Amino acid sequence: MKLMLVEFTELYAKEICDWKYDGEYSIYNYPEWDKAFDEKWAITIEEKRKKEFSAVVDDYNNLCGYIRLQKKDEYILIGVGLKPSLCGQGLGNTIMKIVKQQCRELYPNKKIALEVRSFNERAIKCYKRAGFKVKGIYEKDTPIGHGEFIRMEFGS
Repeated sequence: MKLMLVEFTELYAKEICDWKYDGEYSIYNYPEWDKAFDEKWAITIEEKRKKEFSAVVDDYNNLCGYIRLQKKDEYILIGVGLKPSLCGQGLGNTIMKIVKQQCRELYPNKKIALEVRSFNERAIKCYKRAGFKVKGIYEKDTPIGHGEFIRMEFGS
């Protein structure tokens, strides 16, 4: 399956709000669109969608995932989401290559960082395979709940 980045439209954002992960991964479920919109989640704000997000689609423009690149002073904070039905099929490796390439093109002199919940061993393995190194473990509150996180970095 060939994956590519395209504009992250409101239609794609609404589709992501319908994705449902099972078990412990359900922490990653977005609220319904209307609730996310009322609470001003980043995917509902057009300016943020255009500036920070890209949709990951297949050859037929089916939404497979998304990436988010947030420019910080010292680094680019990345976020990655994969459609629940596609998890565990090795597509994370492809998406991580796409993320690193996009960061090199847009922010060539910045470190790449990410945060991942510590229970998410599947994602952590994927990030390590992509060359990310663990830099710290900490707890924090997020809009989707409190948790323990691992910070990982790639690059100089």
